[in-house]
Amino acid sequence: MGVGVAIRRAIFAAAAMLALLAGGAAEAVDYADGNYALNHISLEAAVRIWRKAAWQNNDFLAQVKLGDVYANASDSRYYDPVEAYVWYFLAARNRAARRGYWDDEAGDVIRARRDHAWDKQGDILLMLSTDERVQARNRIVYILACRGAEGFIDLGRMTRTSGGDDGGGWRRGGWRGGDSAIVPNDADALVYFHLADAAGSPLGRPYLGALEGTMRRYEIGSQIVDRQAKAFHYWAPPYEYYPEGDAPGGVPLSDECLPNVEHQRALLLATAIPQPAAVHALAFLGFRGRDGVARFQATLGDEPTGLLIASQLVRAIQMAATHGDADSQNTLGVMYSKGTGVVINYVRAEYWFQKAADQRYAAALYHLGVLYKAGPPGIAQDLHKANDYFTSSALAGFRPTMNQLGALLDAAANQPPRPGQN
Repeated sequence: MGVGVAIRRAIFAAAAMLALLAGGAAEAVDYADGNYALNHISLEAAVRIWRKAAWQNNDFLAQVKLGDVYANASDSRYYDPVEAYVWYFLAARNRAARRGYWDDEAGDVIRARRDHAWDKQGDILLMLSTDERVQARNRIVYILACRGAEGFIDLGRMTRTSGGDDGGGWRRGGWRGGDSAIVPNDADALVYFHLADAAGSPLGRPYLGALEGTMRRYEIGSQIVDRQAKAFHYWAPPYEYYPEGDAPGGVPLSDECLPNVEHQRALLLATAIPQPAAVHALAFLGFRGRDGVARFQATLGDEPTGLLIASQLVRAIQMAATHGDADSQNTLGVMYSKGTGVVINYVRAEYWFQKAADQRYAAALYHLGVLYKAGPPGIAQDLHKANDYFTSSALAGFRPTMNQLGALLDAAANQPPRPGQN
C-alpha cells in the first residue's frame, strides 16, 4: 500500500472516529468536528468534515468556513473562487441560521458571519466570468437537489421572480437586493416546486398553486404552467456527480450527496452492468493493473479495498463518460434507459447516446434509433429520425442493424418490379 493511500486511510479513519464521538452516525458531523480535525489532524481532514456538515446537515458555520477556505488565494491547494462563491451563497441564504438572529447569546456571532458571507459572495461574483457563473449556479442546484424535497423548496424560492432570492439579503438594516448566479425564472421555479411536491413536501403544493395562479393570469404564463407540469418528470441534476473543481493544487471537491430510496433501488440493480464495461472505464481513466481498482477508490476518498461497490462502479462509468469515452457514454445511456445504477431517465439516456453518436459509436446510433422509434416518456416519437439512425448504425458497422438492413435489401431485391421499373 502506497504512502498516499495510507495517509488517506488514516485521515478517513480519524474523521470517522471524530464523527462517532460527536454523536454516532458519520453524517452527523458538524462545524466543531472540523475544527477538532484542523487542530489535531490536518486541513484536508477538516475540509472533508466541513463539506459533510455543510452539504448534508446544512450547517451554517461550516458553510461560511468552506467559503473562507476556498476564497483564500494564498493557499493554492484549495483556492477556487467558484466553490467559494457556492458556499458563501448558501450560507447567506441559510434559513436555519436566521432563527439564531433572535438568540441573545448567539445572535451577534451569526449576524456577523452571515453578513460576512453575503459581502464575500457579492465581491466574488463581480470577478466571475459568465462561464464561472454558470458553473456556480449548477453546483448550487446540484447541492440543493441532493437534499430532496427541502432543497427543491429552497430552489423554488430562490428562482421565483416575486419574493425571490429566499431572503438572502436580509440583514440588520432590512432587505438588501443584489446580483446572483441564480437568475430568477418562474419556469424553473415551477419545476422545483413540482419536484418538491412529488418528493412528498407538504409545502410543494401551496407554493406551486400560488405561483401557477399568478402565471395563469397571462396566456403565455398558462402555456408555461402546462408545459412545466410535464417537464418536471424528466428533470435531472446538472452533473452526473459533483465536479472535481479547478484548484491549482488538485485537491478534489468531494461529492457528499446521499442517495435517496429511488437511487438506492437503482444501485441495487447495478450488478446488471457488464463487468467489461467497468474494466474499460477504469482503463480509460488510467487505472489499469492489479491495483487499479484500489487506486481509483483512493481518488474518491474511499477505502481502497480493491473491490468495487455499486456506487463506485457507477461513478467509474460516469467519470469515463464525462471525460469523453464513447463506450462509457453508450453504457451510461443504457443504464439510464433500464434504471441500472441510476434512476430511469430517457432524456438523460438520449443525451449520453447522442454524445457517443457524435463520435460515430455504432451501438449508440442504434440505441438512438430505438429511442425515437419507441418514443418513451420525455422523448417524442420520430420514425423518420429512427430509420436514419438505424441506417447510420449499420453503415458504422453495428452488426444487428447491418443484418437487418441486409435482410431488407434482399427482400427488396426479390420483389417484382414496380411499374416503370426495369
